[in-house]
Amino acid sequence: MLVDVADGGLLSLSAWPAGELPARVGPPAPLVLPLDGDSLEDLRWYLEDYLKHPYAAYAERGSDVAARLPAWGEGLFHAVFGAPESRAAYAAVRARGNQVEVVIRSESPELLGLPWELMRDPGRGRPLVLDGVALTRGLPVSDLGGSFPAAEGRLRVLMVISRPDGRDDVGYRMIARPLLGMLDAVRGNVELVVLRPPTLAHLHRTLQEAEPFQVVHFDGHGVSGGAIVFEKEGGGADRVPPEKVARVLADGRVPVVLLNACRSAEVAPRLVRGGAASVVAMGYSVYAVAAAEFMATCYERLFAGDRIADAVTAGRAHLALRDERPSPKGGLPLADWVVPVHYLRRDVSFPGLRTERRGPSLDDLLDRPREEPSPEDDLAPVGAFVGRDDLFHTLESAARLQRVVILHGPAGVGKSELAKAFGRWWRDTGGVDRPDWVIWHSFEPGLASFGLAGVVAEIGLRVFGTDFASRDPGQRLEAVRRLLRERRLLLVWDDFESVHTMPNPVTPPLSAAELDELKRFLHEAGTVLITSRNPEEWLGDLRRVEVAGLSAEEAVDYADRLLEPFPQAARRRESPAFADLMEWLDGHPLTMRVVLPHLDTTGPAALLDGLRGTAPLPGHDTLAAGLGYSFERLPEADRRALTATALFHGVLDANLLDWMSGLDDVPDRIRGLTAADWTRILDGAAAVGLLTRVGRGMYRAHPALPAYLMGRWRAEDTFAEEHAAAVHAKLSAYSALADFVWPRLSGADAKALVLLVRMHARDFGDMLGHAVEHRIWDRAQCIAQTLDRYWEIRGLTEEAQGWTDRMRLALEDADGSLSDKSGCWLFVVTAEAVRHLKAQRIEQARDIYATVLRHAGQDVLPTVHHQLGVVAAALRRWDEAGRWYREALAANERLGDRAAVAGNCHQLGLLAQERGRWKEAERWYRRSLAIAQELGDRPGVAGSCHQLGMVAQERGRWEEAEQWYDRSLAIYEEAGDRPHLAATYHQLGILAQDRRRWAEAERWHLESLTIKEQLGLRSELVATYHQLGVLAASLGRRQEAERWFGQALALAELLGMRADADRERDSLDILTRS
Repeated sequence: MLVDVADGGLLSLSAWPAGELPARVGPPAPLVLPLDGDSLEDLRWYLEDYLKHPYAAYAERGSDVAARLPAWGEGLFHAVFGAPESRAAYAAVRARGNQVEVVIRSESPELLGLPWELMRDPGRGRPLVLDGVALTRGLPVSDLGGSFPAAEGRLRVLMVISRPDGRDDVGYRMIARPLLGMLDAVRGNVELVVLRPPTLAHLHRTLQEAEPFQVVHFDGHGVSGGAIVFEKEGGGADRVPPEKVARVLADGRVPVVLLNACRSAEVAPRLVRGGAASVVAMGYSVYAVAAAEFMATCYERLFAGDRIADAVTAGRAHLALRDERPSPKGGLPLADWVVPVHYLRRDVSFPGLRTERRGPSLDDLLDRPREEPSPEDDLAPVGAFVGRDDLFHTLESAARLQRVVILHGPAGVGKSELAKAFGRWWRDTGGVDRPDWVIWHSFEPGLASFGLAGVVAEIGLRVFGTDFASRDPGQRLEAVRRLLRERRLLLVWDDFESVHTMPNPVTPPLSAAELDELKRFLHEAGTVLITSRNPEEWLGDLRRVEVAGLSAEEAVDYADRLLEPFPQAARRRESPAFADLMEWLDGHPLTMRVVLPHLDTTGPAALLDGLRGTAPLPGHDTLAAGLGYSFERLPEADRRALTATALFHGVLDANLLDWMSGLDDVPDRIRGLTAADWTRILDGAAAVGLLTRVGRGMYRAHPALPAYLMGRWRAEDTFAEEHAAAVHAKLSAYSALADFVWPRLSGADAKALVLLVRMHARDFGDMLGHAVEHRIWDRAQCIAQTLDRYWEIRGLTEEAQGWTDRMRLALEDADGSLSDKSGCWLFVVTAEAVRHLKAQRIEQARDIYATVLRHAGQDVLPTVHHQLGVVAAALRRWDEAGRWYREALAANERLGDRAAVAGNCHQLGLLAQERGRWKEAERWYRRSLAIAQELGDRPGVAGSCHQLGMVAQERGRWEEAEQWYDRSLAIYEEAGDRPHLAATYHQLGILAQDRRRWAEAERWHLESLTIKEQLGLRSELVATYHQLGVLAASLGRRQEAERWFGQALALAELLGMRADADRERDSLDILTRS
């Protein structure tokens, strides 16, 4: 059925049976749309923004918009088929049972851009596009020039994979890679070629010189300002107008263009005008995972001979079936089947591709584990290969610009599997002149010759055949050199560390002359990908790419695939210990492949104990073989020293190990080792792939290394005595580190020290647990102080409370009385009280301080009085709060405690601010600021600047307020202090509202909302919900404002925040009356 929509809004409907001319159905009628501007904005927001912040009122708004989609769809259906004769024509077409297609045609980009995909037949209860109806868009025939047919024979697809920002590009998932798995069913009829490099000039040359392509697919992450984004020759973005691209495609006679870039629909009509027969694009921003699966489904149907219109319909159905998309709250459903759009001027299909399926469908690939590949294929994967799209792009660029690339990293991190996957990728996408010219050469001892002669022989025999062996060595070398200069091959050299940096003792080493010969050959060998546990610095100035573990998202995907055959594992994955296990595994593929399947019979906590070396580890022999090969390459003394590092659970720090080795009672194996000694030992372990350098003398261990080292250590007679001494030394070392870090977390180095604590967090927790268990309270207190500040900065309130409960249980007797370790107890309970105050749990905080007063000595009374002032202020007892603060201030001034004086002044400023005494508040804040600057207390400086910004804002000094906020923001961002960042974002949002900068205000409030939701700062969320309500009301979004105020009221009542609850009721009353 053909729907013509004129610029003036008149709609004409024609029935167009196959093989006949269109027949007008009834007279033209005005188009009455069910979606106004606000509705279209709601739809855009739902598809593009909702899952970025799916919290509170936005969660309600998202659900509300999703619930309105059927009504909008029925309204659009009525707008097109509402007249009786139109409904009858539609019913007749559906009754024939043939394929149905609705074509929307208009000269107006705005009318074409409407979400026609929503159309829904009320009588069938489903959107048309999910009920077997294809929907396409077209331009008036008079507006089109000549088109060109698709060439017969095999289908050739040219992929333009543009990622100009490299790893920073959004959603870094290549569409082409899932397609390769579907090509087996049509092998010989479909050729997928990747444009290398992805530049406009190279696209023009390729289309002019090559056998014609029927499809050009732009696999990028977005369309920028109505332009299509290519890469420049040397890297960077090249934004090209669609008309220019259309001319290049027309010159190359390309009929089909696919764009999975966000909002690419705006360029689709311009490509159609330029001659493309069919263009598939995206009407809105789209999630990378959705674009990948949609396009993969389209290709599957295209390869099966379907029309493009029907392939698009199949892709939509797939998105509707698999509708979960990533969000901060995990996977959530999104109706983004409406996003893809199809523009056409002529039907296109490739019926010559029809073939009996030999491989699995896309749904099979997504739903079933992959079959094991043939072991005879050098490039065959071991198990499933997932992710690594960022490294693929890095390798693509490096192979083009630097030619020789060294992939280096620890044993089992996936270097060989990545190299094999990249080899398959080049083999299957035109990266080499012939598919068998990806030549794999393993340098694993016993498998091949290490010398140049072995490499040359393998290349020559693969390319030239058996006659190559009859030539003399000089002829063979020259023939291979000429081949590599003139033709495109990819050489993959695996396990290269065995050649020189980690030679096997049973293999004769290469001479200096042979190494030099190999090195010279490498620099003239064309494109070579080398894998090694070592960066192989001896090879000179080559491109080196470090391979780390899988990203968190990739690791989850890999775990899903590994555990799919093990049904019992699903239940064990629900345990909190599974998250700890995944964190320990650190995305390390080999260790995951060996360890995770044991979840079928073993709990995650037991597996984690095995990795730590405190319990048997299933699959240990498999992991130990690779680790042992590396470990035995180290000198004996280094192996003995490294064994003691089995105690460490996060990173190995040369400086910390230096301090630990200087203690009197450490084991002899590490006694007296200096930082330089440890750096040499750890560098040696990194060189053989046991560790990974992370900077500043720190190294991350292979996840199975602690278990391996602990196993070796346990086998020694002196283990028990040495282990006890080493644990004691480790506790001393971490206590010393905590003593060093804690006072400096408020200084200029806070950012670096927060990162340091984060890297050592596992071992800090391990030693805190040891100190609590053995009642070593002085050590427990110094570690707990540092961790408490770290937890505060990172917003880890649940972890802080968990440790508080554990420590209080150990410190207090059954009747609640205090044990003899009052210093540690006092710190723990006062820190807990502070958290209660921040969470508006005033009564709990007051009860704790009342208990503290009964036990505290004179030296801590000023601190207690200060906090009692905070409690009184929270209860809005201003005079009482003032008395407590002044008592504390006088005592601290007598004691000369400048830091405490700054805190007292700050609280007196808050008190004056609450009472509207702006000048007094400013005086107190400036006094607090001056002391904080004098002491180098950066958090104190940031807090005073923040409050001075609020005072300036209250007095209408907006530019001054912004300057104060910017100062505090810079300090909090540097330290990564997320709770205080949320507070500053909140104030910047209010400031933007005061200045009527609505979009800016919403951005700041959403930043604040996200942090508070993620950290569970419920009492602070009340204010954010309120301000988002105020913002929505200011913009006339009444329903949204009502939701936000309602959410704020409900939460305030739940938390007992009476004043806030009263404010929300007043806001709702005002909204009702307005």
